[in-house]
Formats: sequence, C-alpha cells, structure tokens
Amino acid sequence: MAMDSSENKIGVFGGCFDPVHTGHLIVAEMAREQFRLEKVIFVPAKIPPHRGRLVASSEHRIEMLKLAIKGNPAFEISDVEISREGVSYTYDTMMIFKEKFFFTSLYIIVGWDAFVILPSWRNAEKLAQDFLFIVAPRITEKNQMPRFHFDVKYIMLDIPRIEISSTLVRQRIKARRSIRYLVPDEVFNYIIRENVYG
Repeated sequence: MAMDSSENKIGVFGGCFDPVHTGHLIVAEMAREQFRLEKVIFVPAKIPPHRGRLVASSEHRIEMLKLAIKGNPAFEISDVEISREGVSYTYDTMMIFKEKFFFTSLYIIVGWDAFVILPSWRNAEKLAQDFLFIVAPRITEKNQMPRFHFDVKYIMLDIPRIEISSTLVRQRIKARRSIRYLVPDEVFNYIIRENVYG
C-alpha cells in the first residue's frame, strides 16, 4: 500500500503496558517509520476486557511509559482510558480520538495475539469499517491469516518477531532473574526502586 507522506496520520497503540518493554517500543517505532506516522499515542488500559487483573497500578504504568518514551518526540501518552470509568474498550477510545483528530487518519497498532480475537472486541465491525489495523507479527502467527466474518483492513508490520512480553518480564522478576535489556534502563531502575512487582 502506497503511503501518502502529506497526509496527517496517527497510530494509536493500546495495551496494559504492565510493564512497557522493549518490544512495545520497537513495534511503535517501526510502525511510525513504515507508515510515516506523525506520532504514536500509547493508551494504557484501566480495565482491559480480555486480560486478567493488572499487577501494577495505573500510576506506575503511566510513569514507566513516560520513562520509556522520553526522548522520542513522536511518542506520547493518553490517559483517556485510565481516567474513564468502566472497562477500557478500544471502540470508545477510537471514537474520542476520531472526534479530537477530525482531519487526521487514525491507525490502530495491535499485536497479532490481540488481532486474531478481533471479532470478540466490542463493536469490532464498526472499528474495522473506520480504521486500518497495523499488526505486529509474532512467531505464533505462522503466516496464517485470520478469517473474520466481516471485512478488515490491515497490514502486517515488516519487523523481526519480538518474543518479549510483559508476562515474561513479570515472571522473570518473580523468579529473581534479570530483566535488563528486556525493558529500557530507566524502566528497569524504576521497577527496582519502586518495587513495582515485589
């Protein structure tokens, strides 16, 4: 797909970020570069609909994101879901952004594991009608494209498979194993200093 560099484009990257890790940052930067995005907005969820209970508080997760994206002027954070009551649905968030960025093309940045369960998302068909998905592949995707009962516009990121997950980071912390380089240095120091996952 040819990308028009004159068009204002924003990537919306939602997730738990519990904690944010190097894989998140690589996905965001590769999406920014490949799609010539003006910026990427990280949107930490307050109550994720498809995940269990979050471990770190909203405050810790936002602070870790701030540290992780510091120095990249194309990255920013929105607390739209953190400050909203109830479950954090992507559809509700995108409707807010659609109104706020009226003259901007919005893209949803998502990992393969979340993308393949798209039909279970709230108002998934409406999301698919209005937005293009930028999908970060994983090894588990095995080149099998999902079959949806509605049309979905998506493009796979051209990116090495990055098998880092927040779950892995937390498991290594619990096992007293190193997480250095799995998360940015300042996030690593914050986790240790604040005993986030102690």
